[in-house]
Amino acid sequence: MKTWPFTSALLLTLLFSNLAAAEGWGTIKGKFVVKGKIFPAQALDVPRAAPLAAIPNQKLVVGPQGELQNACLWLTVPRGQSYPQPHPSYAATANDEIEIELKDYLFHPYLTFIRTSQKAKFNNLDPVGHNIKISGFANSPGPGIVPKGGQWVQSFVQEERIPYPVHSTIYPWMEADLLIRESPYAAVSDENGAFEIANVPAGTWTFQFWHTSLGYIPEIKLLGHVQNHRRGEYEIEVFADEVNDLGQIEISARRFK
Repeated sequence: MKTWPFTSALLLTLLFSNLAAAEGWGTIKGKFVVKGKIFPAQALDVPRAAPLAAIPNQKLVVGPQGELQNACLWLTVPRGQSYPQPHPSYAATANDEIEIELKDYLFHPYLTFIRTSQKAKFNNLDPVGHNIKISGFANSPGPGIVPKGGQWVQSFVQEERIPYPVHSTIYPWMEADLLIRESPYAAVSDENGAFEIANVPAGTWTFQFWHTSLGYIPEIKLLGHVQNHRRGEYEIEVFADEVNDLGQIEISARRFK
């Protein structure tokens, strides 16, 4: 009986698996910075009956040195292609519940990254109940009633093309964004504009850059070069066993006007 086709296929599979493993993994880090003068976001205009006198605007948060919070990026592949196999370290958090606080009539954090294998857990720390609605394209869960001191856990079946809103059906200013992705290779910038993505497969990958105030970020200065793409797609080269520091990723202040 001839068995060489099966044997050859097995050898090829092992060969390519070993090659993929041999390529290694690297870390991506960087810092989003707004260049130029930018005016702070005005407090939200809320009804007189609002529980708080002033509600901060979370859509555009920029630090004293231009540090841009809540910018995000995620690895993307052409339609029909599969994402790279995640590093084994991501298995430990694959089924986590990612916590989001309802506090002071706002969502904290404003932008949250959640993998499709994970769940969002909304914790209500306000003295009143909340009724929240998630308005996705691939996922359309019904409103979630979160009583005072209570919780609401929501799962997601598919990834979303872009971050999409979650909002209160009672307090119209109360909204946030959820970044739902299948691949773990995504990040959201913190209050210092910084982000880090660990254990990315070595090679050149395309990432999409996005911010609530802009949508796709159409122009950036990355590694000293100005780059443009209407869908915010930029290539990042990852070297194995290295921290691939992108430095400051600059966005012109004029983009926010």
